[in-house]
Amino acid sequence: MAYVLTVDQIGSRRRQDLVGTVMTALAARLPGVPVTRTVGDEFQLLVSGEPLSVVTAILVLMRDGDWHVGVGIGPVEEPTPADLREARGPAFVAARRAVDEAKERPGHLRVVATAPAVDEGEEAEVVLDLLLALRGRRSAAGWAATDLAEGGLTQTEIGERLGVSRQAAQQRLSAAQWSLDVAARPVAARLLARADARAGDDTPGRTGSAA
Repeated sequence: MAYVLTVDQIGSRRRQDLVGTVMTALAARLPGVPVTRTVGDEFQLLVSGEPLSVVTAILVLMRDGDWHVGVGIGPVEEPTPADLREARGPAFVAARRAVDEAKERPGHLRVVATAPAVDEGEEAEVVLDLLLALRGRRSAAGWAATDLAEGGLTQTEIGERLGVSRQAAQQRLSAAQWSLDVAARPVAARLLARADARAGDDTPGRTGSAA
Protein backbone atom coordinates (compact mmCIF):
# COMPACT_ATOMS: atom_id res chain seq x y z
CA MET A 1 0.00 0.00 0.00
CA ALA A 2 1.06 3.60 -0.50
CA TYR A 3 0.04 7.23 -0.28
CA VAL A 4 -0.24 9.22 -3.50
CA LEU A 5 -0.61 12.99 -3.31
CA THR A 6 -1.93 14.73 -6.40
CA VAL A 7 -1.50 18.49 -6.05
CA ASP A 8 -2.97 21.22 -8.24
CA GLN A 9 -2.20 24.94 -8.00
CA ILE A 10 -5.13 27.20 -7.13
CA GLY A 11 -5.82 29.98 -9.63
CA SER A 12 -2.79 29.14 -11.74
CA ARG A 13 -4.11 30.99 -14.80
CA ARG A 14 -4.03 34.25 -12.85
CA ARG A 15 -0.76 33.71 -10.99
CA GLN A 16 2.83 32.72 -11.54
CA ASP A 17 3.72 29.03 -11.68
CA LEU A 18 4.66 27.87 -8.16
CA VAL A 19 5.16 24.18 -8.91
CA GLY A 20 8.95 24.22 -9.24
CA THR A 21 9.41 26.18 -6.02
CA VAL A 22 7.20 23.96 -3.89
CA MET A 23 8.64 20.76 -5.38
CA THR A 24 12.10 21.94 -4.35
CA ALA A 25 10.83 22.72 -0.83
CA LEU A 26 9.22 19.29 -0.53
CA ALA A 27 12.34 17.53 -1.78
CA ALA A 28 14.36 19.28 0.94
CA ARG A 29 11.88 18.33 3.67
CA LEU A 30 11.25 14.80 2.40
CA PRO A 31 14.46 13.44 0.86
CA GLY A 32 13.97 10.24 -1.09
CA VAL A 33 10.24 10.81 -1.70
CA PRO A 34 9.54 10.76 -5.48
CA VAL A 35 8.04 14.01 -6.76
CA THR A 36 7.05 14.41 -10.40
CA ARG A 37 5.45 17.26 -12.29
CA THR A 38 2.65 15.55 -14.16
CA VAL A 39 1.03 18.20 -16.36
CA GLY A 40 0.78 21.98 -16.31
CA ASP A 41 0.40 23.23 -12.75
CA GLU A 42 -0.02 19.77 -11.22
CA PHE A 43 2.43 17.37 -9.59
CA GLN A 44 2.43 14.11 -7.62
CA LEU A 45 4.25 12.60 -4.66
CA LEU A 46 4.47 8.91 -3.78
CA VAL A 47 5.04 8.08 -0.11
CA SER A 48 5.50 4.45 0.87
CA GLY A 49 4.86 3.49 4.49
CA GLU A 50 5.69 6.89 6.01
CA PRO A 51 2.40 8.50 7.10
CA LEU A 52 4.14 11.25 9.08
CA SER A 53 5.81 12.31 5.83
CA VAL A 54 2.34 12.63 4.30
CA VAL A 55 1.31 14.92 7.18
CA THR A 56 4.49 16.98 6.71
CA ALA A 57 3.84 17.34 2.98
CA ILE A 58 0.24 18.44 3.58
CA LEU A 59 1.30 21.05 6.15
CA VAL A 60 3.96 22.45 3.80
CA LEU A 61 1.50 22.62 0.91
CA MET A 62 -1.45 24.06 2.80
CA ARG A 63 0.37 26.80 4.70
CA ASP A 64 -0.16 29.60 2.17
CA GLY A 65 -3.41 28.42 0.59
CA ASP A 66 -1.92 27.88 -2.87
CA TRP A 67 -2.89 24.26 -3.53
CA HIS A 68 -5.68 21.74 -3.91
CA VAL A 69 -4.37 18.54 -2.33
CA GLY A 70 -5.77 15.07 -2.95
CA VAL A 71 -4.45 12.09 -1.00
CA GLY A 72 -5.08 8.61 -2.37
CA ILE A 73 -4.43 5.55 -0.20
CA GLY A 74 -4.25 2.06 -1.64
CA PRO A 75 -2.22 -0.35 -3.76
CA VAL A 76 0.20 0.71 -6.50
CA GLU A 77 1.62 -1.44 -9.25
CA GLU A 78 5.18 -2.63 -8.67
CA PRO A 79 7.87 -1.84 -9.58
CA THR A 80 7.17 1.87 -9.33
CA PRO A 81 8.70 3.82 -12.23
CA ALA A 82 10.94 6.80 -11.50
CA ASP A 83 8.57 9.01 -13.49
CA LEU A 84 5.26 8.96 -11.64
CA ARG A 85 3.44 9.85 -14.86
CA GLU A 86 3.96 6.23 -15.82
CA ALA A 87 2.83 4.78 -12.47
CA ARG A 88 -0.43 2.89 -12.09
CA GLY A 89 -2.64 1.46 -9.38
CA PRO A 90 -5.77 2.13 -7.31
CA ALA A 91 -3.96 4.67 -5.11
CA PHE A 92 -3.37 6.87 -8.17
CA VAL A 93 -7.04 6.59 -9.15
CA ALA A 94 -8.01 7.52 -5.59
CA ALA A 95 -5.67 10.52 -5.61
CA ARG A 96 -7.18 11.79 -8.87
CA ARG A 97 -10.66 11.58 -7.42
CA ALA A 98 -9.42 13.21 -4.21
CA VAL A 99 -7.87 16.26 -5.87
CA ASP A 100 -10.96 16.77 -8.03
CA GLU A 101 -13.14 16.73 -4.92
CA ALA A 102 -10.69 18.95 -3.02
CA LYS A 103 -11.43 21.71 -5.55
CA GLU A 104 -15.00 21.83 -4.24
CA ARG A 105 -14.04 21.97 -0.56
CA PRO A 106 -13.33 25.11 1.49
CA GLY A 107 -10.21 23.55 3.00
CA HIS A 108 -8.90 22.35 -0.40
CA LEU A 109 -7.97 18.93 1.04
CA ARG A 110 -9.50 15.51 0.42
CA VAL A 111 -8.38 12.04 1.51
CA VAL A 112 -9.72 9.02 -0.39
CA ALA A 113 -8.80 5.46 0.60
CA THR A 114 -9.66 2.39 -1.44
CA ALA A 115 -12.17 -0.10 -0.06
CA PRO A 116 -12.61 -1.27 2.57
CA ALA A 117 -10.71 1.63 4.18
CA VAL A 118 -13.10 4.38 3.07
CA ASP A 119 -14.18 5.28 6.61
CA GLU A 120 -10.60 5.25 7.90
CA GLY A 121 -9.55 7.66 5.18
CA GLU A 122 -12.38 10.03 6.07
CA GLU A 123 -11.41 9.92 9.76
CA ALA A 124 -7.85 10.89 8.89
CA GLU A 125 -9.20 13.73 6.77
CA VAL A 126 -11.22 15.12 9.71
CA VAL A 127 -8.14 15.35 11.95
CA LEU A 128 -6.10 16.91 9.17
CA ASP A 129 -8.85 19.46 8.52
CA LEU A 130 -8.90 20.37 12.22
CA LEU A 131 -5.12 20.78 12.25
CA LEU A 132 -5.25 22.99 9.18
CA ALA A 133 -8.09 25.06 10.65
CA LEU A 134 -6.02 25.61 13.79
CA ARG A 135 -3.07 26.77 11.68
CA GLY A 136 -5.32 28.98 9.58
CA ARG A 137 -6.06 31.14 12.62
CA ARG A 138 -2.38 31.68 13.42
CA SER A 139 -1.06 35.26 13.30
CA ALA A 140 2.15 36.36 11.61
CA ALA A 141 3.75 36.71 15.06
CA GLY A 142 2.60 33.19 15.88
CA TRP A 143 4.14 31.82 12.71
CA ALA A 144 7.42 33.57 13.45
CA ALA A 145 7.56 31.93 16.87
CA THR A 146 6.44 28.47 15.75
CA ASP A 147 8.86 28.42 12.83
CA LEU A 148 11.69 28.93 15.30
CA ALA A 149 10.26 26.29 17.63
CA GLU A 150 10.08 23.92 14.66
CA GLY A 151 13.80 24.47 14.25
CA GLY A 152 14.41 23.29 17.82
CA LEU A 153 14.96 26.62 19.56
CA THR A 154 13.98 27.03 23.20
CA GLN A 155 11.54 29.70 24.33
CA THR A 156 14.47 31.77 25.60
CA GLU A 157 16.23 31.47 22.24
CA ILE A 158 13.01 32.29 20.39
CA GLY A 159 12.58 35.42 22.49
CA GLU A 160 16.15 36.49 21.80
CA ARG A 161 15.73 35.92 18.08
CA LEU A 162 12.48 37.89 17.96
CA GLY A 163 13.63 40.62 20.33
CA VAL A 164 11.07 39.83 23.01
CA SER A 165 11.12 38.27 26.46
CA ARG A 166 10.91 34.53 27.09
CA GLN A 167 7.44 35.08 28.53
CA ALA A 168 6.33 36.90 25.39
CA ALA A 169 7.69 34.06 23.25
CA GLN A 170 5.80 31.58 25.40
CA GLN A 171 2.60 33.60 24.98
CA ARG A 172 3.01 33.65 21.21
CA LEU A 173 3.50 29.89 21.09
CA SER A 174 0.48 29.38 23.32
CA ALA A 175 -1.72 31.67 21.20
CA ALA A 176 -0.55 29.78 18.10
CA GLN A 177 -1.59 26.46 19.71
CA TRP A 178 1.91 25.12 19.13
CA SER A 179 1.64 22.24 21.63
CA LEU A 180 -1.66 21.07 20.12
CA ASP A 181 -0.21 21.36 16.61
CA VAL A 182 2.71 19.12 17.53
CA ALA A 183 0.48 16.62 19.34
CA ALA A 184 -2.02 16.37 16.47
CA ARG A 185 0.48 15.42 13.78
CA PRO A 186 1.24 11.87 14.98
CA VAL A 187 -2.48 11.31 15.59
CA ALA A 188 -3.18 12.19 11.96
CA ALA A 189 -0.30 9.95 10.90
CA ARG A 190 -1.68 7.01 12.87
CA LEU A 191 -5.08 7.43 11.26
CA LEU A 192 -3.47 7.50 7.82
CA ALA A 193 -1.53 4.36 8.73
CA ARG A 194 -4.77 2.66 9.79
CA ALA A 195 -6.33 3.51 6.44
CA ASP A 196 -3.23 2.29 4.64
CA ALA A 197 -3.34 -1.03 6.51
CA ARG A 198 -6.95 -1.66 5.46
CA ALA A 199 -6.84 -0.30 1.91
CA GLY A 200 -7.13 -3.05 -0.66
CA ASP A 201 -8.11 -5.64 1.95
CA ASP A 202 -10.91 -7.78 0.53
CA THR A 203 -12.62 -8.19 3.90
CA PRO A 204 -16.20 -9.46 3.31
CA GLY A 205 -19.03 -7.17 4.23
CA ARG A 206 -17.33 -3.85 3.40
CA THR A 207 -18.18 -1.86 0.29
CA GLY A 208 -16.90 1.24 -1.46
CA SER A 209 -14.56 2.18 -4.24
CA ALA A 210 -12.08 4.95 -5.07
CA ALA A 211 -12.76 4.70 -8.78
